[in-house]
Amino acid sequence: MQVSVLPVSKGTSIIHIMLFFQSRILTVFKLFWFHLVSCVREVRLLRRQTKTSLEVSLLEKYPCSKFIIAIGNNAVAFLSSFVMNSGVWEEVGCAKLWNEWCRTVDTTHLSPSESFCVFYHLKSNPLVFVCQCSCYVAEDQQYQWLEKVFGSCPRRNMQVTILTCRHVTDYKTSESTGSLPSPFLKALKTQNFKDTACCSLLEQPNIIHDLPAAVLSYCQVWKIPAILYLCYTEVMTLDLITVEAFKPILSSRSLKGLAKNIPQGTEILKKLMTTNEIQSNIYT
Repeated sequence: MQVSVLPVSKGTSIIHIMLFFQSRILTVFKLFWFHLVSCVREVRLLRRQTKTSLEVSLLEKYPCSKFIIAIGNNAVAFLSSFVMNSGVWEEVGCAKLWNEWCRTVDTTHLSPSESFCVFYHLKSNPLVFVCQCSCYVAEDQQYQWLEKVFGSCPRRNMQVTILTCRHVTDYKTSESTGSLPSPFLKALKTQNFKDTACCSLLEQPNIIHDLPAAVLSYCQVWKIPAILYLCYTEVMTLDLITVEAFKPILSSRSLKGLAKNIPQGTEILKKLMTTNEIQSNIYT
């Protein structure tokens, strides 16, 4: 530890001494603030029932062959309605985080309007995992999220499917975006993903953003077969038409066999939309 000493000479005044100590106090305050912010913005993976942290990454603790990640309200609603309505899903963990855009909640009964990131596996086939992530994971938290979920040396014998949405104005095309049949699906896959996509691939110079981009890049680096299904829509809030735009993915290899009762899924989705409308109404 180094200690700075104020060089005192004959011409040193009280003002010089005050300025010296003021600069040292500011330095200490900045270091304390940096440490405080770093702790607050930490991503933790824990069991919601017991509030205890997982000692290792999620996929190091639980083997996984199929991992479906829904990011954003509409993708989460699609997964809840059409995939998780079949079979019994057991919660295995949740991500707890805070940033300038959201704070995850700890409640057991989650509503579409809340921010959360929860992981489940299928009880009849524990190798099948899903993640419902309605919260925003900030850029400086994405690496933490990847490390806590996948680990530092992930298994390559699994397939990852990512579902998310972007506003149609983000879609780069020579045509007018007003003439496009919104919502519509585009896909982007890693080099090791060999299955056929359920829609056309995303064209250049379009780019992907945020956590979906981080997950897909991570899978590309680690040679994990992965595909991102990106729904371009005019409505970023929970929307029936946007959710149903994901339906072609139900025929994909990763989701086929999981969605066994599509009519029931449609009914669940309608109930979910009704619940969300009631919670969003300021007069109720």
